[in-house]
Amino acid sequence: QLPPPTLVELGARFIDYVPGVSLTVEVPFQARFTNPVGSYQGGMFAAALDEAFGPLSYMTAQAPCLTLEMTLTYLKPLREQDGPMVVRAEVVKKTSQFIFMRAEIRNHQGEVLVMSQSHSTIWKEKS
Repeated sequence: QLPPPTLVELGARFIDYVPGVSLTVEVPFQARFTNPVGSYQGGMFAAALDEAFGPLSYMTAQAPCLTLEMTLTYLKPLREQDGPMVVRAEVVKKTSQFIFMRAEIRNHQGEVLVMSQSHSTIWKEKS
């Protein structure tokens, strides 16, 4: 289903794509995704990253990919006054079997909120 329901739920939109190199996604702040102190809940950062890593890996491999690992390092919270977050994912290396990527999430002031890495395997159907 295109667009995927998770992309719609997050309100994400693609704002830049360089084939085989990078994908940038903007995600608006939504209060319903916050924790009790008003900051974005960590799992929602992971979901936003997945909305960049997933399409970037698929378009780079020209095939479905399976995420093997995704790490997140949280540096700063996202609050309503910080505006939308911008996720920029880039391909570090692609082999015949794997895609290695990294990403940053920034607020609209350009401050880094989250750093992430993702490793995916390219799904190849056996004939």
